[in-house]
Amino acid sequence: MPYFKILLSGRGIDLPFDDDSAIGFFTTRLVRAADLANAETLARDLVLSEWRPGGDYAQANRGAVPVLSIERSFPVGWLQGIFGRKGSGYAFYCHED
Repeated sequence: MPYFKILLSGRGIDLPFDDDSAIGFFTTRLVRAADLANAETLARDLVLSEWRPGGDYAQANRGAVPVLSIERSFPVGWLQGIFGRKGSGYAFYCHED
């Protein structure tokens, strides 16, 4: 099964962040799936699981479960799939520009 890197954006959150509130984020997930469509679905599910009840961000989020968009997705080689950094962090932003 091939590996894919999926860059997602999320909006609609209200997460306390420093002296402000984060209203959105960007994040990347590296997933293994049969095809690109399944990879995108898997990446969405992985991110949403952290924002739904019981997830890492669910209790601190004063907004809604984020609305996700796929910004970019592409296949990666098996070396990067096996040894590459597994995306798990978020780049939050506080204001729409």
